[in-house]
Amino acid sequence: MAMTKADLAVRAESPADANHSARASEPGESIIDKVLRLLSSVRFGILMLMLLLACCMAGMVIMQQSVDGFDLYYERMAPAQRVLYGMFGLFDIYHSWYFTALLAITGLNIVLSSIDRFPTAWQYIRKPKTSASPNFIRAQMFNATDQARESPESFAERVATAWSKHGLRSRLSRQDGRITVFAQRNTWNRMGAYVVHVALLMILVGGFLTSRYGVGGVMEIVPGTSSNTFATFENDLKGGRSGKAQLPFAVECTDLRQELIRPEGGLDVMNTIDWLSFIRIKEGDRDLPALVHLNAPFDYRGYRFFQSSFQPEGHARRISVVLNPPGGEPREVTIDRGGSVEVDGMGQVSYANFYPDFVLQRGMPETASGDYNNPVAELRITAPDGKTRREYAFNSEMLGQSPHATGPGKNEDQEIGPPPAAGRVLLKSFEKVALSHTLTVQYDPGRAPVYAGFLLLTLSLCAVFFFAHQRVWAVIEPCGNGSRAHFGGNTNRNRPAFEGRFNSLVQSVSGGRTDNE
Repeated sequence: MAMTKADLAVRAESPADANHSARASEPGESIIDKVLRLLSSVRFGILMLMLLLACCMAGMVIMQQSVDGFDLYYERMAPAQRVLYGMFGLFDIYHSWYFTALLAITGLNIVLSSIDRFPTAWQYIRKPKTSASPNFIRAQMFNATDQARESPESFAERVATAWSKHGLRSRLSRQDGRITVFAQRNTWNRMGAYVVHVALLMILVGGFLTSRYGVGGVMEIVPGTSSNTFATFENDLKGGRSGKAQLPFAVECTDLRQELIRPEGGLDVMNTIDWLSFIRIKEGDRDLPALVHLNAPFDYRGYRFFQSSFQPEGHARRISVVLNPPGGEPREVTIDRGGSVEVDGMGQVSYANFYPDFVLQRGMPETASGDYNNPVAELRITAPDGKTRREYAFNSEMLGQSPHATGPGKNEDQEIGPPPAAGRVLLKSFEKVALSHTLTVQYDPGRAPVYAGFLLLTLSLCAVFFFAHQRVWAVIEPCGNGSRAHFGGNTNRNRPAFEGRFNSLVQSVSGGRTDNE
């Protein structure tokens, strides 16, 4: 039987490739068409991805100038290596012009190749080939024939019923005296490649945003203070540069805690379970409390806050002191850092400062070290008449050595020094904590698109390779007093698995042989 024009048009499984080849061989093709054809080429895209991978590998093998320890690494290199690597920007490859160009060209290749090939893939969904001929069937991956002593209409209904039991929904069409039964599954798989393209674009865009607009630094926080900036430090071949970066919101520290293994021990790392930084994010009318602690960063508007380090100088988060109000019984009170309490007969007692290793330097209280050798708490007492004085809470061993000191800042309403002996204060206990914590601040605008892109890429690749678009046809035509059926099947991937399914579909109708080619 001679093949019709329609048969010739559908014989190739990938008409887009045929069109591409025909267009490539057209005489008089313009330079713009040649460039667009190159940029939309799959081979060119694979080459760009390989170059990007090579750059990323170079960035992992060669220490980048933003990494701690780069100065020592740079000093140990041979002079020729320094010049060569510096000339090609290998010490900061992710910010180099050629890495950015590779990202842009690869993204353009993905977009153009998708635009070029998408219409053909969309035809499989919008206009599936529901009518076929025997010649078309013979051109498929798998084919078989069978005869029956029933009319084509009855045979077609039997095929549709049998295939429905295999989970296929059939469509019947009539053309040139023939009946075609068509069924397919996983049509969406034709779009899998374009979902992969979208995922790759998300990863490329995220990488570009991170390399160009990402910034990192540190922020030292102390309870009661607020800031909307953090310190940055950048290494380059000429040395380090310090700077400041602005936050679009303010960070207020409300409290610090340090969970110790042995409460009687120091603040060293080996004696610490966790560092906890309590902060509040203030932006306009928004007031958001947050906690940053070990291995538990906090994210807000693309900014991530990590627990980084702490100032080893000792402090007290909360103190318990025994007060002796004039003419009253001793009273124990607990005061939080920066807090105050009202005490009958004394007035308002505020926790002003803490000295882990108290000494007097030129008549002024200082701390000799950051260790808790001689802990003393400084209180500020405001009497009911409004007069203010300072009081020092000593431990039981040092209570008899309270200071008599004066210094700058004294005014007529303030008396620095101890009250009479009856009013001396005992520091009974305190909760150890560092003077301040240091948070690492990282702004990475590309993190979300990169994570989403990798997730989408993983899911789409699984969908693409674990499923396949499978199509089957049964072209039924009159043959003497009965009918003849030509069965054909095609899949876009995983041919061995489809072969068994195709044989099952044919045998469910014929119960006999199949002639696969």
